[in-house]
Amino acid sequence: MVLATKFFMPMSQDDPNQRGGSRRWIIREVENSLRRLGTDHIDLYQVHRPSPDTDVAETLGALSDLVHQGKIRYIGSSSYSGSQIVEAQWVSRERHLERFVTEQPPYSILVRGIEEDVLPTVRRHGMGTLTYSPLSGGWLSGRYRKNATEGPASAARPQARFDMSTPANQRKLDAVEQLALLAEKAGLTLIELAVAFVINHPGVTSAIIGPRTMDQLKAFLPAADVTLSSDLLDAIDEIVAPGVTVNPVDNSYGDFELRGDQRRR
Repeated sequence: MVLATKFFMPMSQDDPNQRGGSRRWIIREVENSLRRLGTDHIDLYQVHRPSPDTDVAETLGALSDLVHQGKIRYIGSSSYSGSQIVEAQWVSRERHLERFVTEQPPYSILVRGIEEDVLPTVRRHGMGTLTYSPLSGGWLSGRYRKNATEGPASAARPQARFDMSTPANQRKLDAVEQLALLAEKAGLTLIELAVAFVINHPGVTSAIIGPRTMDQLKAFLPAADVTLSSDLLDAIDEIVAPGVTVNPVDNSYGDFELRGDQRRR
């Protein structure tokens, strides 16, 4: 068993110091995680998001100290852009710090943005890629089709991702219909097609799944033995082109809008 967990997200809405990638928070939160998990070390400790308010050198420095103390074995990033991955690798080399050995991005047939930049960058730097949400938050589970009145919405998820009335999500529903027919013709369930698509990519190390019941787990498992033919992959590309995310807000949680000086005006 490899024990992996992450830090960064707020653990308190009232205290701004209980979040982020600062040395103070990392040193404090790893102790909390070790206590909650009942262990003396974590195999893979990952930063959940890039921290715009903290220099990556500070984050890497704190994580390196924890590796030297034996509290964590390896470190990884999550939802980093290609340029952020390169910067982190450069800082690690220049300052002789531990480097991120994994990246955890979203990836599915409907969310293919990482094919354009992140996957090639990760492969160049010899990192593992632990993709999450192969069913695109439930859209590729087979439960939500064109005639559905509600999508896989959750109070914890941004409404823009699951509002069935938006044009972007209507395009997702159109794609799901076509993918469901494609899976049926191939003798697969939509879940098997979706998961196999992700794990068949040569740049993907593993796909993180989130079954809540044994039946859901059993629906995932056959995909491990599915190899998609070139013709089938070409047909998927016709539905959702390589490098395209059907609804741009799905690329990563909360980081899809240009902010401030990123805009032309």
